[in-house]
Amino acid sequence: QDSYTRTAAGILERFLTEAGYGGMVVLSEDPALPEDAFKIGLEGSKVLLSGNGKGVVYAACDFLEQELGMDYWGGGEYDLPRHNRIQVRPRTEIPAFRYRQSSHYRMAADSLCRWWYRLEEPKDLFVDNLWVHTCNRLLPASRYGREHPEYYAWYGGQRHPGSASQWCFTNPEVLDIVCERLDSLFKEHPEQTMISISQNDGSDTYCRCAMCRAVMDEEGSPSGPILRFVNAVAERFPDKEISTLAYLFTVKPPKLTAPRENVSVMLCDIDSRRQTSLRENPSGKAFMECLEGWSAICDNIFLWDYGINFDNYLSPFPNLQTIKDNMVIFQEHGVKMHFSQINSSRGGDMAELRSYLVSKLMWNPKANADSLERHFCERYYGAAAPYILRYIHMQEGAAVGTDVDLFIYDSPVSYKNNILRPEL
Repeated sequence: QDSYTRTAAGILERFLTEAGYGGMVVLSEDPALPEDAFKIGLEGSKVLLSGNGKGVVYAACDFLEQELGMDYWGGGEYDLPRHNRIQVRPRTEIPAFRYRQSSHYRMAADSLCRWWYRLEEPKDLFVDNLWVHTCNRLLPASRYGREHPEYYAWYGGQRHPGSASQWCFTNPEVLDIVCERLDSLFKEHPEQTMISISQNDGSDTYCRCAMCRAVMDEEGSPSGPILRFVNAVAERFPDKEISTLAYLFTVKPPKLTAPRENVSVMLCDIDSRRQTSLRENPSGKAFMECLEGWSAICDNIFLWDYGINFDNYLSPFPNLQTIKDNMVIFQEHGVKMHFSQINSSRGGDMAELRSYLVSKLMWNPKANADSLERHFCERYYGAAAPYILRYIHMQEGAAVGTDVDLFIYDSPVSYKNNILRPEL
């Protein structure tokens, strides 16, 4: 048994014993299945659960949820009905996205919560947790900035070495130093094959030196110099996967250069509004052009979506109705990995429901979101469910009916004349 099979066995033993079910369950690895996928079948009186990697754990959780009617809420809270007899539905489940990242405040202290919600973390995939905004970790300005300011972005008439600085991506010395650093990291972490070379956070801080400017003019986007640099790295490490950001000033794809096969593009829709789907509001339509452009040239898109008010987690943010629509869009455009950043902290707006709904839809965007929402509320809130659902739908209706511009960096005061007007 590998570690995943042992984990699945431990989960099953705990809850099948509690439910009083004494049937035989057989667990096995099936590397022929897609990543994280699983199968549930029958052989006589035996229930067969198999999966690829983590898939065998997901098979155990799905069996408990679907056949035994169990709901696990996290933090040791769950509902587990008793059955004298169960009916097994043979099936194969393949996740829509091979990597699914989100948040739930209960995950930090509860490993089962993570398995049940089928969520992953960057440290599972990325070497040394280098997954976003990695420029300063790979080429620290504290080490190189004083003697080699030419390694860093030029704009406003000078170089800008610093912890938040971008690189001069056309400097060949930067390429050599970074590749040496990556070689060491890959050797230190042979179990992982993916790493990010991605811009630091911030707007309009990219290099505008003569060389970088020439590439940007050719490519029609500041993403041009960065993608050419990342492609050069990927060429030196053909058996690794190199990730980079398409974010803020790099969200627009280049006109000429396509990512190599082992390059992953982490595309972020940070500027889009949330009251309707990306297809239905002007800011979303601008992002859709970028998504269509990247999906035409890249088969490895990591989509970073945002789904909460980051200026005030407690403020009502009625966007649950758009989550499914956007995930369907991402799947239709061939997105392989997905991070739904909803920051479900304790006390945040509908934190538990938001985490539940997002995790279910990342596994299957075509699932019935209304049914999922209703199931959660009825099982989690009990007799209060009709009132909670009415509250959710009232907010959603107010957002659409007043044509609110729902943004992820708004004060609640912004909504005093629509979703937070006195009568609501």
